[in-house]
Amino acid sequence: MSAPTLAITGATGFIGRHCVERARAEGTALRLFVRDMAKVPAAWQADKTVEIIVMDLTGSGDGLAQALEGIRTLIHCAATLSGDQERDTVAASVAVIDAVIAAQVPHVVLAGSLSVYDVTGVPKGGTVDETTPVNTNGRDTYAQAKLTQETLFKDGAALYGYALSILRLGAVWGPDHLFNAHIGPAVGSTLLKIDGGGEVPSCHVELAAQALIKAAHEHTGVGTLNILDDDRPNRTDFLTAFRACGWPKQVLPTPLWLWRMAAFITPDKPTMPGLLRRAVLEARHRPVTFSNTMMHNRLGPVTMLPFAAAMQAAIEQQEQQAPPS
Repeated sequence: MSAPTLAITGATGFIGRHCVERARAEGTALRLFVRDMAKVPAAWQADKTVEIIVMDLTGSGDGLAQALEGIRTLIHCAATLSGDQERDTVAASVAVIDAVIAAQVPHVVLAGSLSVYDVTGVPKGGTVDETTPVNTNGRDTYAQAKLTQETLFKDGAALYGYALSILRLGAVWGPDHLFNAHIGPAVGSTLLKIDGGGEVPSCHVELAAQALIKAAHEHTGVGTLNILDDDRPNRTDFLTAFRACGWPKQVLPTPLWLWRMAAFITPDKPTMPGLLRRAVLEARHRPVTFSNTMMHNRLGPVTMLPFAAAMQAAIEQQEQQAPPS
């Protein structure tokens, strides 16, 4: 077996493990970075084309650079949605960049986020694309950490010359991760649906994996791309498909203007709930559309189901995987 030239961090995470399966299906030899061996599927452990390295990226020292020797492309998926952003997203990225430079890895693919965009200047019904400004002032710690992460990788690429592909993933969904914050908050079995129009920026996890692996094969880099489903639902269509999973029991429509008024009259402080902070509310619910034209232009054909069919398939897969009650 030839030595792996593709490495993936955060390999057992939601996006990372789908990347691994995509690459394995293509017959690619892999070097995977994980925190906990207990989370590594038995099939990976038995696969002789897969090397597994158990390592905490933030405390790896020179070990990470040594483990990246010979790697042609690194897909960096390691991050956290709701944990310690400073440690698990920012500090981990610093460690990875240092190791990439030391090991002279020529290409990095970053699993970024659409959350870095500043949509406040996009008019109602306008389109968010790769030219939309980025700004996360007043936003949640996740969005701020993802923009810091991008900046760190860009600075490293500018200074040390590695090719950089940044894939700004939309709201990634799939089995066990069906819902997202662009619909509204929940109170028990009731959903407070916030709907001022526009699209849900959905990105099926299989599309995310396809795009990341395709970008990894482009060794000179693909630049910065938005990764989004072709069939992006509005909030009504999202809920129509989603409720097949049995939740929510009730949906209470609440107008966007009411939430905007509440956010306007309450203190705009980090201690306030996200939807009562103006920048967070607009990022999640501003009535805009999204473009994935550059994704198609630079990555070529990708395979996607229509949204309703993909949601039904994800719900069925989730039910099949659920332990018996």
